[in-house]
Amino acid sequence: MNDLQQYFDRLQPRYYINEIASLGFTRLFRKIAVQKVKSYGDKRVLDLMSGQGENLEFIQSHNENTAIVALDFSSAMHTKLAETFKNKLSVQQIQNDFFESQIPDHSMDIILCSYGTKTIESHQKPIFADRLSKIIDEKGEIIIVEFVKPKTKWRFSCVKWYIEVFVSRIFGNEFGKLFHYINKNESLEDLKDLFIKNRLSILSHQRYLDLVEILHVKRN
Repeated sequence: MNDLQQYFDRLQPRYYINEIASLGFTRLFRKIAVQKVKSYGDKRVLDLMSGQGENLEFIQSHNENTAIVALDFSSAMHTKLAETFKNKLSVQQIQNDFFESQIPDHSMDIILCSYGTKTIESHQKPIFADRLSKIIDEKGEIIIVEFVKPKTKWRFSCVKWYIEVFVSRIFGNEFGKLFHYINKNESLEDLKDLFIKNRLSILSHQRYLDLVEILHVKRN
């Protein structure tokens, strides 16, 4: 178990604080991202870096043929996901690091990834994009939502102070660590370029509040 896995296992009992500290924005943009797909009926869905399953709350128009796979490396997050959704959805849970997982090629219609890509190292991103491009089937879609480094100096300064000082003092230093990942994550532009190289089409790529980006791509 690496340091990042241990971090999320320790954080899980207080993970709800992320929603409070973000002033509801994590939930809002997660919902916007997930609902870019209007119907999940008869779809095979991979919820990547699934955490506690927060994306699953916003999956709409699903049916008995909706097959959901939740992949995350944190055992504590998986336990909470199972408790929350065991009577609501049929979810296959896989506890593993994505880069060590064996998700078959062409096995998914939809891949969702919320707030997980900022922890991926730059040298891993080509591998990440290549694997996702192979996992989705014909006409498959990938939707990624992520915090990014603000381009405007005053917004950057405000976000830095808010997370490293205010959030850390109120909720604990473990939540202040988020800024480290935001600071090194300029945008989703690099992933977009990698998907284009893998012959995927860009349906949309938007930045919100100079802090969050949503990237939506599709296989033709």
